[in-house]
Amino acid sequence: MALNDVTHNRKVLVVEDDPTLGGLIASILEEEGFDSVVVRDGREAMKCISADQPDAITLDLELPGVDGRFILNRLWQWGAGRVPVVVVSAATELLSREDRRRVSCTLRKPFDVLDLVQAVNRAVARA
Repeated sequence: MALNDVTHNRKVLVVEDDPTLGGLIASILEEEGFDSVVVRDGREAMKCISADQPDAITLDLELPGVDGRFILNRLWQWGAGRVPVVVVSAATELLSREDRRRVSCTLRKPFDVLDLVQAVNRAVARA
């Protein structure tokens, strides 16, 4: 099965407050065949998740308003814990042991593009 057969019409929510980095992550994922939506803050992310549950989420932890750890906890409360989350953050040390069990992968910024692609592909394949 070709990669695009697996990823076709799979939506990834990119939660990143840096517009340049968010756009870069979205472009990388779109080149791999994913549909992506970029949001810049935690409140907007929560609205997108509740309105149209994505197939995967890339999540920065340090966000304005609602932070990434709050989003992780809320996903589990909503029963949306089955949505795979790839944490992409300079502050991965903020994740508790429990949070680390809830995510598919953590990537520390700056990250390798190939690592990002592999992490999202694995996360979506497991979902």
